[in-house]
Amino acid sequence: MIVDALDTMMIMKQNGDKELEEMYQRSHNWIEHSLDFSLGGQVNTFETTIRVLGGLLAAYHLADRRQAPVYLSHAVDLADRLLASFETPSGIPLSDTNLHTKQGRGDMPNGGLASTAEVTTLQLEFKYLSHLTGDPKYWIAVAKVMKTVQQALPEDGPYLVPIFIS
Repeated sequence: MIVDALDTMMIMKQNGDKELEEMYQRSHNWIEHSLDFSLGGQVNTFETTIRVLGGLLAAYHLADRRQAPVYLSHAVDLADRLLASFETPSGIPLSDTNLHTKQGRGDMPNGGLASTAEVTTLQLEFKYLSHLTGDPKYWIAVAKVMKTVQQALPEDGPYLVPIFIS
């Protein structure tokens, strides 16, 4: 939750609140020196993308030049781990990712299918990371998701996508 709340803390501390500034510095130091995604286990791909990857990218955007590289390097590390879940025949990411082993796993209660809403919501974070790094692999991964979803639409309507997709 530290990463998810970081951008809010960065915005709110701008009014000179010393307590928030101290809290931000502790959070930044923890991210810089202790955050290690290789120690992680199974996480939800969607939640981790929007909360952690999104939080790191927002912090990068708001940070000064001295602190920004920390957020970007962690964002790249996390995204590279999450990309394992995109390694499916259709490009639709699996719902869970093991950050340590860099392996994806489908949502077993739903027969391994992924939530269409979740997989189509990953666009912003991965495309922004491609923009920042100049590495197209993140953009390509999420663009493939959208192509698969578009191909699932019936030609003559109604243009509704299913709740789950693979």
